[in-house]
Amino acid sequence: MRSIIVRAAFSGALIAVFGGLFAAAGQTDRRIEEIRRISREVSAQIAECETAGATSTTFLTELVVNRNGGPYPAVGIYRAVVKFFYTFGDREKNPYPDRLLKIVVSVDRAAAGERSEYLLNERGELIFYYEKKEETETRLYFASEKPIRTAVGEKTVEPRAKAGAAGRALAEKRRLIELFRNSLNF
Repeated sequence: MRSIIVRAAFSGALIAVFGGLFAAAGQTDRRIEEIRRISREVSAQIAECETAGATSTTFLTELVVNRNGGPYPAVGIYRAVVKFFYTFGDREKNPYPDRLLKIVVSVDRAAAGERSEYLLNERGELIFYYEKKEETETRLYFASEKPIRTAVGEKTVEPRAKAGAAGRALAEKRRLIELFRNSLNF
């Protein structure tokens, strides 16, 4: 009888642990779907901005390094383009557009090109980071600026496995936002 009680208690504990894991996975999946929904909305706003910029409520500030494409010593071809897509935030507090939606960075070098994207929520928090270097694509999903899912290529990996990448993405996001804020002061 005692053995049956111990097995039942052990089974109950296993069910509780796995139930918690499945619930957490379900919550992560819902957050990722929400991030994808926001990404689709922002992509539509960006498309409108790029095709009908004069009438769009999404704005673009672009920083181009080495616009004419002159070769850099010891590097060769080098050109960097940073695009800041933004719109209005709280118009009661500020009538000017300053809410950053997305940052897109493209760097072309003689040896290879890189592209990275930073998708932000309404609070300015990073919710999605995309990076393509050479043939490797990395996607990081965030909740409260903590990685909740990481994908390298088609493979999902443990978010902590790319903690360094998440830290670098967050640090670069802060640097780029400072650059954007400074650009608004012209």
